Amino acid sequence: MKIPHLNFIILLSSASIFGLNFAISPPAKAAISCENGTIMRYSNGSLHTCIINQNTTLQLSSASGISTFPCKAQNYIYFDEKGQFQRCKLAEDIQIRIGSSLEKCPADFWINVSISDAGNQSITCRQD
Repeated sequence: MKIPHLNFIILLSSASIFGLNFAISPPAKAAISCENGTIMRYSNGSLHTCIINQNTTLQLSSASGISTFPCKAQNYIYFDEKGQFQRCKLAEDIQIRIGSSLEKCPADFWINVSISDAGNQSITCRQD
């Protein structure tokens, strides 16, 4: 007995395997390019801070959505012990949501990011 739609079944199986592989792939790791001699690490080996040598754009995903932060070269960038981005000096203006409104955070201000255990993101902007 011949299976009438063998080509369709093979195509569907291949697509399923590809889709499964894509769905369970680990997240990509970002590479941060630091100035020599400026790298500080936590005791677990993860990056704490360094001076970045080129403008670096970071994208963070949380329960609140995806946020993009353009960090300015020749300034420090900070991470927590788990490797999560914490803060940097902005290379360009961005808008951040505070409550139900959007506020401008200008270039050369510091952006501070924290993510709760529930995945909610909190963003603050300050000048110093």
